Amino acid sequence: MLRLENVNFFRAFGEGVEKIPSSSSKRVKYAVSLTAFRSVAITPFSFPFNNVLRIREALKLQTLPYATAGEMKLFPFIIEKTSRASSGVAVYTPSGELENYPVPSTQMENRVWPAPLVLVSKVGGEGVTFWLDEENICSMLWRGGIPILYRWKSRADATSDTELAWYERYCKSRGEEVGEVFVMDATIPPELAKIPDIAKESLALCPWIGDVNMSQSALDSAVVLERLVQSLSKVASWILIMGLLILVGNGLRYYEARRNTNEFRRRAVELYRSAFEPTRTGAIPDPLGLARSAVHELRAGPTDGRSISDMFYDLGAIFEQNPGMEGITLDVTRYNPEGVNYTGSAPNMEMAQEFRRAWAEKAYSAQLGSLSSIPGGSGYRFELYVRW
Repeated sequence: MLRLENVNFFRAFGEGVEKIPSSSSKRVKYAVSLTAFRSVAITPFSFPFNNVLRIREALKLQTLPYATAGEMKLFPFIIEKTSRASSGVAVYTPSGELENYPVPSTQMENRVWPAPLVLVSKVGGEGVTFWLDEENICSMLWRGGIPILYRWKSRADATSDTELAWYERYCKSRGEEVGEVFVMDATIPPELAKIPDIAKESLALCPWIGDVNMSQSALDSAVVLERLVQSLSKVASWILIMGLLILVGNGLRYYEARRNTNEFRRRAVELYRSAFEPTRTGAIPDPLGLARSAVHELRAGPTDGRSISDMFYDLGAIFEQNPGMEGITLDVTRYNPEGVNYTGSAPNMEMAQEFRRAWAEKAYSAQLGSLSSIPGGSGYRFELYVRW
C-alpha cells in the first residue's frame, strides 16, 4: 500500500526529472514521477472474474483488431473487486511513450503516474484536471472518481482556456456538464509545492490510484508474479482436494462398516414419511415414486421471480428513459423466473455499460460477460446476465 510519508514526487519534462519539494520522512521507498503523456487512451472494463492475468488477456482480445502486437502497452487498474468479478479502467499507450523514459536516479522503486491523475481531489471526482508545464498541456475528464478521457496538447498551440472550451463542447454533445475545473501550472514553484498535500487528498478520495504504475518493468514483474501464484495455487488446490477425498473415503468406509442394515432401512422409511407424507402409518411400497410426486408438486407452485410481461415492461422502460441507447441490438433473450440473459451488440463499450447500469437500477444484479469486438470494427457483442 502506497503511503505518502514514504514517497518523493518528481515531475518529468523534456529529457530529465525535477524533484518536487516535500516533507517526506527519511524512510522514502517510492519515487513517483508525474509525466505529461502525449498518447493515452482510457476505457472502462467489467468482467465476471478478478484475476489480473485473465483481465489482461480479455482486454488484449478486444484491442487485437486495432493494434499491431507490441506497439501498444496495456495497463489495467482494478477499481472495484469482489470474489467473482471486477471492474476498473484500462489505460493504453504506445510503446514509444515508455522508451527512454526519464526516471529519478535513486535506489527507490520508481512509479509513473499521468500528471493530471494526482489532481482528482481538487474536482471531487467530477470535472476536468489540467496539468501545465513548460511544453505540455494534458488533462483528464473525471466521472464518479473514474477517469474517462485523457487529452494532450502542446503549450505552444493551446491554452487551458481553449482546452476547457473543447471539453465543454464534448460534454454538451453527450448531454452533460463539464463539472469542476482545476488547473495546476507546474512552472510556478509555489503551486508545484502543493502536490504532496493534493496527493494525500486524492488517495483518500480514490484509493485505487495508489496502485497505478505505468512503467513497463513493473508491469512485466506483475505478470510474472501473477502466473507464478496461479501455478502454485493450482498445485495446492489439487493436493488439498486429493487429501479431502482420501479422508472422506476412509470415513465413509468406517461408517458403513458399523452401520446395521435393519437400522438403515428403518431410518430411510422414517425420513421419507416425515418429508413427504407425515400422516402415513403403514409401509411405503414406493418411496422413490412418492418423492418424485412431492417434488413435482413443489415445482408446479408459484415462483418469486418476475413474470415475462414484467420483464418486457422493464426493458421497454429502459429504452424509453434512455433514448441514447437506440444503437443497442438484442439478438437473443433467455427468460426464467430468476432473471433474464440477453445476447446482443452495441456500437461501443460505453453504451453496453449504460445498458448494464440501467438494468442494475431495476434488478438485484446485472453483469456483463463475453464482451468481444465485432469483426470490422462495427461495435461489440455482449452478454448481459440480469437477476431479480
